[in-house]
Amino acid sequence: MFNIAQVLHLHTPYPLSDIQCIPLDKPKEKGRLVSCGRTPDAPFHPTLPLEELVPLLQAWLQARLPEGERKPGRPRTFSDLSLFLFHLVRALLGFSSERMRRELARNPRLRKRLGLERVPSSATLSERSRKLPWPLLRGGKRVGRGRRVLAMDATLLPAQRSDGEAAWGVGSDGGWVYGYKLHLLVDLDTGEVLALRVTPASWHDSPVGRGMLWGVERFPGEKPPVVVADAAYEGEANFRLTRRRGMLLVTGHNRRRGRPKGRGRLLNLRRRGRGAYRRLLGRRWELETVFGLLKGPMGLVGAVGRVRGLKAVALQVEAWVMAWSVVAQLLGQAGLPITRVLRAVA
Repeated sequence: MFNIAQVLHLHTPYPLSDIQCIPLDKPKEKGRLVSCGRTPDAPFHPTLPLEELVPLLQAWLQARLPEGERKPGRPRTFSDLSLFLFHLVRALLGFSSERMRRELARNPRLRKRLGLERVPSSATLSERSRKLPWPLLRGGKRVGRGRRVLAMDATLLPAQRSDGEAAWGVGSDGGWVYGYKLHLLVDLDTGEVLALRVTPASWHDSPVGRGMLWGVERFPGEKPPVVVADAAYEGEANFRLTRRRGMLLVTGHNRRRGRPKGRGRLLNLRRRGRGAYRRLLGRRWELETVFGLLKGPMGLVGAVGRVRGLKAVALQVEAWVMAWSVVAQLLGQAGLPITRVLRAVA
């Protein structure tokens, strides 16, 4: 019987020598990439074959997708479930849509596992993928949970210079990047994606984050969720919104701005002096690690660089982020931290 708690990396028939890993066991080195390929001296780890992961993904999707009413006329050749599986599996493998189509043509067994009678054409795949209900895969419906710890942050994704919908933005290191920005709101304990936005890189984090917070729903009987974020979200409007929505926002503080003004900012500064809130704010590195995983080992930067246009980039981001989230939730159900998903997708 397979136990998800034993998973350390996803076994595929493809070479693993060039896979990169973030050393999660050493917080000081969380931003450094090291080789994770197998060597003669490397210890043996349990593996999860792809054919065992697909049924887990399928069961997870079936629990969240509505059955839907049968429409008149000719039935669809490809269901939403099979197309979701197509995108999630290709994201875990780091494949483009065309490479995944070639793999399905070469591997009938994998095609059958995904519920595809035949390989979808490029036109069909493009048309149907734009209409997939990705928001149905976000959030959760559990009742009676304790206090949730949510993290909100953004990261830049370089794009092609010929992409007219991209824009210039400033990265955390002060350098300029031409591309898009991924904004993410995540439950740090379960890996659930509560909100996701893709914007041109020039958009500021704070107003986009405010829009994501609007969509967060409280569970019945739940304690006020704590939202941790960096100093980019230290806006009085964000504190007012979280108070009205029954949440508690804890952010970093940029000392160059001087003493904060406004009730929300002053209360936030006082909270940051308490040990409990300071420890919660320190968990922001977990979401930063997720960004490093998506852009590094999972190859999101390369996936974004293969397409042009905001809609096409958003589709790539949805597939990669939700592929990470599904495996993170499977690991979370086994009591493992969501950052262990790194070894589940490598």
